[in-house]
Amino acid sequence: MSEGWQGALACIQSLGRRGHHIYTLAGSEVSINSRSSHVRGVARHSGPRGLGSHANFVMKLVEKHRLDLVIPVSDGDARILARCRTLSGDVERYGVSDEDAVDVAISRNRTVELCRKLDIATPRTSFATMENAMSACQEIGFPCYLKVSGTTASRGVFLLKSQADLRERLGILSRNAEFQIQEAVDGELVGVTGFCLDGELLAGFSFQSLRGTAQGGTSPHAVIVEDAGLLDALRRIAGALAWTGGIDLDFIATPDGGHVLLEINPRLSGTAIFGLKRGIDLPAGYLPWSRSAADLECQPEDADATGYVSLVEEARSIANGGAEMVARSADFRREHACVDNAFWGDPGYSRALFHAVWNISFASTAPADPH
Repeated sequence: MSEGWQGALACIQSLGRRGHHIYTLAGSEVSINSRSSHVRGVARHSGPRGLGSHANFVMKLVEKHRLDLVIPVSDGDARILARCRTLSGDVERYGVSDEDAVDVAISRNRTVELCRKLDIATPRTSFATMENAMSACQEIGFPCYLKVSGTTASRGVFLLKSQADLRERLGILSRNAEFQIQEAVDGELVGVTGFCLDGELLAGFSFQSLRGTAQGGTSPHAVIVEDAGLLDALRRIAGALAWTGGIDLDFIATPDGGHVLLEINPRLSGTAIFGLKRGIDLPAGYLPWSRSAADLECQPEDADATGYVSLVEEARSIANGGAEMVARSADFRREHACVDNAFWGDPGYSRALFHAVWNISFASTAPADPH
């Protein structure tokens, strides 16, 4: 599902290279991921929106094409598949936990409540309403963030520098929106992603994104992070939720060496490709016979790689950032043993990737058309 996300590419390459037939679910446009030679077909959702209609649409696709497995790639996918699991009673075909566990992950307030129970640090947070939001901001202090539940990455997260900023945001929120006011914490963005089965973490790894370069939630550069505490936090959250499926936690690494958790994502990180290149095949956890870390191992491209490059996002960051981003990208590649999201054994995807990078790069350097 949501085939344009980087997590979809990790699943396509992992399962496609193992010989499985892949079908993807796309929006209005089909991304380069579905150009992969492993992809046998692409479906598009049609009909009314809403959780129930999306779930019914997916279940009809499963029945029509006799699909064995459906994998969520976005947070919205996870919610849809959890509903499919409830309606069908099929806990094997739909690669998610139950609806309540997914709701804890998607609800920013319930995430904070869970972390408090597990003694996992979060930024200071106040669960707010339209009536008390102003006092919550005064208690937390400006600048702070307003975060709306049910949103992903930076969508639904608003930096508030003043009371005027708060009034503007409250003016566009629905009356029944669940939101919180959270302190602004300075530090580096760190993620940990893994695959879990019935509350047990089978395999995972941690990484840090290069500050200030993310394009639409995906960073063009990431480095491996060796920190047992991050995996321990993932393990405790998975156990508390009896989690099954991919999972991803976003943290801020604070200057004092600590970490505070920002959110739980009920699916694999797009940076799962980094793990795949290092020999950690997290998407393989969705296969019904995967029961241990050994089942999630694969032939690495470079088991010792310390850096990861997402090529289209890197091209976009260079096109937007000019010479400064060229220098930062070059420095990153010099400082780290890098792998990237190219899969040259996949001719369909490789052609599409090459053209996408070329078009972004050419558009940023081509002279203006005098006509």
